[in-house]
Amino acid sequence: MACVSAGSAVVSDWHRSPESREFFSKILHKKKRRKFGLLEAPAMPPNLKTDIVRYKVFLSGKSGVGKTTLSARLAGLDMPNTHYETTGMETCVVFWPVKLRESGRMLFFHFQLWDCGENAMRRFDHMLPSCKERVDAILFLFSFTDRGSFEDLSNQMSRITDPSDRLVRLVVGT
Repeated sequence: MACVSAGSAVVSDWHRSPESREFFSKILHKKKRRKFGLLEAPAMPPNLKTDIVRYKVFLSGKSGVGKTTLSARLAGLDMPNTHYETTGMETCVVFWPVKLRESGRMLFFHFQLWDCGENAMRRFDHMLPSCKERVDAILFLFSFTDRGSFEDLSNQMSRITDPSDRLVRLVVGT
C-alpha cells in the first residue's frame, strides 16, 4: 500500500479559488452552513455533478468533554451555551467539497457525526453497537481541564474497539 504524503491528495487552498464558489454555494447560506439530514445531500446542477465519499465518524468520550460542541462546530451549527449531557444519540452531517490534485476531479466528503451520551450508552445496550456499525473513524475526546477524561482514554479505547477493527482512531483534546 503506497503512502500519500500529507496534503498531496487534495488541493489544500482550492476552497479560496473562484472555481470553488459554486460548490460552496450549495452547502452555505448567508456564510453559514446549511443543515443536512442523514439522507440529504447538496443539490448540484448536472454540469457540476460530483461523487460523494461517505464517512461515518463516532465521537466518544466521558460526559462533558465537548463531543456535542465539537460536532456542532464541525457542522457550523450554534454551539450550546451551557453543558447538558446528550440524552440519547445525536447525528449531524457535514459536507465538504475538495479538488483532487492529480485528476482535478471534484469530490464531496460527507461526514456523518455520531454523538452519544455516556449515560445513555450505559443504560441502553443498542446504542454502542449502533454507533459502531459501519463506522470509519472514532474520535476519542478528552478535556484539557478534566485529567480523569485523559486518564480514561485507554480504558475507553479498549472498551469500544478491538485491535482487529479496521478504522481510524484519533485522540482529540478539547
